[in-house]
Amino acid sequence: MMIRDAIRTTVRGVGVILLTVVEVTALSVWLGLVGDASLFSTVAAVGIAALSAGMLLEALLAHVTVNGWGRPIPAQTVAVLALAETVLWVGWLAAVYWADGVLGVVGAGLALAIALVPRHTVGDNAVRGRGPLSSLVQRATIGLAVLEAAGATAWLLVVSGTVAVPGWFVSLPVAGFSTNAVVGAGLLTVAVFARHLLAVRHALRANRAVRDTGWRSSRGTMKE
Repeated sequence: MMIRDAIRTTVRGVGVILLTVVEVTALSVWLGLVGDASLFSTVAAVGIAALSAGMLLEALLAHVTVNGWGRPIPAQTVAVLALAETVLWVGWLAAVYWADGVLGVVGAGLALAIALVPRHTVGDNAVRGRGPLSSLVQRATIGLAVLEAAGATAWLLVVSGTVAVPGWFVSLPVAGFSTNAVVGAGLLTVAVFARHLLAVRHALRANRAVRDTGWRSSRGTMKE
């Protein structure tokens, strides 16, 4: 039993790392492509397509990380979640460009946090086997949304050069990437990793609580 639990923990840890790599890569590639591109250009379309693919892979990995391969993947829900998150990120960047300045970036970050709450709540419902729309707001997902939006805000402020980062801050030079790009990606990575780690822990803890309640109570179990 202990060995099995250790294997499960390791696999889920790898899953969280993969989730982080996929999301950070998708967001970085997308921003790199659309940063200087026209809104209706081919480059912008390719960037959005890359972001959509990354969000789709992330949603699939989130389900597998929590449930393994034993539970069928709700393909339609996963696809809708990926599309919704893509729209949220594109809308966030559009709001940043429209508002401009530090206050504009912070304001767009607050709007992103609010918009991410129902997205993360629906995602949590899906991985736990509940009805996707059984709830749209949870205390846990509010924190997750704020964490991710804060990381995105810090990332954009640093990458765009709005917040200057001294060259000596990064001791090991990375070929082809500026100090701001490296530090910004690092901030985003920390926030995204923490968000996925907490999201997986929350989903597992909530499912365990439902099972325990069903075992001890004569009223039956809640649907997972």
